[in-house]
Amino acid sequence: MSRDKRAGLVEREEGELPLSIQANLLGISRASLYYRPIPVCSKEVALKHRIDEIYTASPFYGSRKVTALLWREGQSVNRKAVQRHIG
Repeated sequence: MSRDKRAGLVEREEGELPLSIQANLLGISRASLYYRPIPVCSKEVALKHRIDEIYTASPFYGSRKVTALLWREGQSVNRKAVQRHIG
């Protein structure tokens, strides 16, 4: 049985078994039952697309050059953020 199906078997309301025991019996991490993904904002997605456009056009540019180009375009972005997106 897949992990998602096992997680679907968990009864979150007050029941006979606490969440920790249910997670243990189903073989899943208790912490994963509380995890809620945070949606990515559209501003960050637009930045990633722009970095991708710059890097695709000039793959020999490093993170410093890409950051400088973004700053000239009016986007205040950290060089380390550009490094994360470039790879």
